[in-house]
Amino acid sequence: MAGMALMTAGSGGGGVATVTLSYQNVIAVFGGTATAAYRLGSDGVVYQSINGGAYTSLETWCTPGAQAVNYECYVTLSSGSLTSGTTGSWLALSSNQTWTRQASGGLNFRAELSIVIRRVGDTAIAASATIDLEAYSF
Repeated sequence: MAGMALMTAGSGGGGVATVTLSYQNVIAVFGGTATAAYRLGSDGVVYQSINGGAYTSLETWCTPGAQAVNYECYVTLSSGSLTSGTTGSWLALSSNQTWTRQASGGLNFRAELSIVIRRVGDTAIAASATIDLEAYSF
């Protein structure tokens, strides 16, 4: 699914928020337990973490970031399985939301997520994207 963007009026900082989300593929390869993590940050930034390392920025999903608290996301697992993270319900983006896929013992696992973001209390989708998490253990 291609990324999508929408500009919406907002409170929580006033003005207009630009909400965008694009396809991401987070890949972890490790000789022990490989961990690929994807996070929608409450600061309006998308992050990844590889094998338990620091979270690094991939893109900005909400500009200005102060308005991220006005949004929520819904994640559907399209294929594979997750090690952690909530799917199937609306999650407030006033706190970080994280999904992970792990693999160990020489196994390889993948999860494909479909994410939509909307303004709290609204039914219009502001942004959507597909996210792939891949973990390869050797």
